[in-house]
Amino acid sequence: MVIRLPALVLGATLIAAPLWAAPQEEINATLGADTEIWNGLFAIALADQIRENCDSISARNFRAMRFIYGLYGRAREYGYSRQDIQAFQRDDAVGDRMRAEVMAYFAENGVREGASETYCALGLAEISADTPAGNLLRAR
Repeated sequence: MVIRLPALVLGATLIAAPLWAAPQEEINATLGADTEIWNGLFAIALADQIRENCDSISARNFRAMRFIYGLYGRAREYGYSRQDIQAFQRDDAVGDRMRAEVMAYFAENGVREGASETYCALGLAEISADTPAGNLLRAR
């Protein structure tokens, strides 16, 4: 026996769904605490800064897009909408936290702002070690 909800009930449920949505602060906390998502975003941010500051390293665009879609899929598993996820990505506090972590990683690994050779050295080390960030990069 198949139970079917009347269209009116289903429609009312879909319309009311946003009323039950989690507040953005809760969404940000959940996504920011998910190590797979956060570490993935860290790898993307790290790789992006390396390729922006080192002319001899470029992005593996197809691989990066697959990686990003995987993270998006993971975030969607929580039931959050595209808008919720985009708001998380654009949140100033999230950006500040990520920037601080990337800058700390750069400092630990001898990267100096304005010194492209230090970005290149770290990029080559990431590629060689096959880290998540290195996997998104290619030496030209």
